[in-house]
Amino acid sequence: MSMILRSRARRAARLSAAGLACVLSAAWASSDPPIANPLGNGESVVLEPALPPARPSRHRAVFVCQEGGVPVFADRPCGSASEMRSFVVPTPPPGATASTTPPSPAASTRPRTVAPRPSPRVVSASDNTCAKLQRQLDELNDRMRAGYSAREAARLWQRWRDTKERLRTVRC
Repeated sequence: MSMILRSRARRAARLSAAGLACVLSAAWASSDPPIANPLGNGESVVLEPALPPARPSRHRAVFVCQEGGVPVFADRPCGSASEMRSFVVPTPPPGATASTTPPSPAASTRPRTVAPRPSPRVVSASDNTCAKLQRQLDELNDRMRAGYSAREAARLWQRWRDTKERLRTVRC
């Protein structure tokens, strides 16, 4: 058995040595000599700031031509019957994002309409009582729909019955 173990150990050593040789040769082939700067030699590099982009023209001439009764917009004149229009594109302030929605006007062009105040009407006592009882019943219904504990159930249902009875006696 020792002979089998020795042959396995030799085979494992050969495989690991071959693998290590492959890794080292690949690393040696792909490694380039270190470079001190982007130019590849010992000279110094001076970085200059890039020039800002040229400001685009915000005044554009647009020509409107008629072709078969349909208006056609172009940046060049399209004949003797063309009409020239000029569009002014506002530049957003620095730091602001550009938007395609028009800004809201600084002031309204029409005065705000004022709704007339309703005249106080005389409410009879029975109407006031009916409204009050109906409001109490609505509040109770809302409270009951929101959920309640078993402890509150009897009290809420009794209040609901009493309020309904009062509505009936007042004849609302």
